[in-house]
Amino acid sequence: MRRYLAAAMAACLLILTGCAPPLVDEEGSGVTWEQAKATTQATELRIAALIPEALVVTVDQNDKGGLFSCDEARHRWKGITKITLAPGTDVEAVTRQVEAHFREDGEFEVTNYLDMADVYVAVLKSPEMGEEYLFGEGDPGVILIDSWSECFALPEGMYPGGDF
Repeated sequence: MRRYLAAAMAACLLILTGCAPPLVDEEGSGVTWEQAKATTQATELRIAALIPEALVVTVDQNDKGGLFSCDEARHRWKGITKITLAPGTDVEAVTRQVEAHFREDGEFEVTNYLDMADVYVAVLKSPEMGEEYLFGEGDPGVILIDSWSECFALPEGMYPGGDF
């Protein structure tokens, strides 16, 4: 049930942010989709690395993601990483600890909210690049990180559908 709520939450946020004005110039950021994906996946793993090792059972980062439109000319890469925690771990407390690190760090604008199922979700947003990371409990005992890269232009004639 929580997985479906997390997916609905991510879809709603994507719809809302897709309507927002672009956070980078209209010409694109100058990065390739591969660079945007690599940077986003590296940040997902940075988030995961902030969780004490003793609490982490597995970190599963999806190898592939998809592209979503920023506007008529640009796209962003969308990815997911799942962190399974040791049984009995307070997922909200861990989420809040990771959120506090980024709040102190200052790299991202940090907000949070309770989703429709009263699950605590932290949101990291880069005001310069437009990257976004949402993390909180997906399935019980699992922190789900949803990520969106900065916007970029695809090479001329490249089809944006399928896996990237």
